[in-house]
Amino acid sequence: MKTRLLEFDYMRAVAIILIVLGHSVYNSGKGFPLLLENLLRGGTAVFVFISGFFLHAIFAQRFEYRRFMLTKFKNVYVPFLVVSLVGLLALVSIWVFRDHFPAAKVGMNVFHTIKNFYVLYPHWYIPFIMVVFLLTPIFLAYLKLPIGRQLFLLAMLSVLAMFVHRPHGNANVMHSIVYYVPYYLLGMLYSQYQPWFLRHQKGILVVSIMSVIFALIGQTYIWVWVGNSHKDFFEFRGVDLQFIQKLGLCFILLAICQYWARAKTELHQLKEIGNISFAIFFIHPLFTLLINVVSPLIGLKKISGGAFISMGMTAVMFLIMFYGSIYATRMIRAAWPGKSRWLIGA
Repeated sequence: MKTRLLEFDYMRAVAIILIVLGHSVYNSGKGFPLLLENLLRGGTAVFVFISGFFLHAIFAQRFEYRRFMLTKFKNVYVPFLVVSLVGLLALVSIWVFRDHFPAAKVGMNVFHTIKNFYVLYPHWYIPFIMVVFLLTPIFLAYLKLPIGRQLFLLAMLSVLAMFVHRPHGNANVMHSIVYYVPYYLLGMLYSQYQPWFLRHQKGILVVSIMSVIFALIGQTYIWVWVGNSHKDFFEFRGVDLQFIQKLGLCFILLAICQYWARAKTELHQLKEIGNISFAIFFIHPLFTLLINVVSPLIGLKKISGGAFISMGMTAVMFLIMFYGSIYATRMIRAAWPGKSRWLIGA
């Protein structure tokens, strides 16, 4: 169990690194390498896979709905509200003191900011995952089905997800659930049938690598789509190759993290990142706001250029958001050791 959970500590770390990298891409579609961007975008799928794994591995055996939801409310939704309030106050300060908007304009901006139930864009994930948690009894019933029915439902829902794509602005929670539930189910099945997956790991890894390669090539050079695909539920736009790519990437990253977990030396920094991954997720959009405010003040304008400049600026953005979030988390945990989980989720 120790090695099994350690590999998922590492995987949470890799997932949050991938998410922040995806949010750091500079000159999207206008200089940043398209193939690399398509690989970096959509890292949230790995988080969903991990959540599904832990539903079966930790909660399913002794599940008590009320306690489960109270824990998720405390550890996920309360810090989401706290950080969202900080973000909203920062936005209002920008509109009032920098942009000099009248009160009516500020009020309208506040309404349009919170109408989708999140303030900072990456935080669309929290209303979505809270609804997933509310639906846990359905997922537990899925675990009790015969393997044939489980695989049939997984296949049907995966095909559906590939055609519905992601919702505009990730604002439609039910649309997001349709898209992401296959990752959640796959994580659950991995935990439920882990011995089978480990016996067939080499074959699964080969298929996963080939899936990622072909999906990346198709999205980048044949159908040419930048990053994630967002559309209305019933609009037809072909197959979402990002969905296929990220399915394969889940197993590739898992295999890498299993290799690290078997090593004699524990990767302490990566483990720490995994343990505070939710805090990094909550905090890093605040650094995006800070960058957007500070950049004009110090004379920096939108920097254009080719791949070298775009990748360099992406690296700078990532370092600020990622390590800024880590140090902010450490300071908050030191200042409020008994309350930091309520404030930032770690």
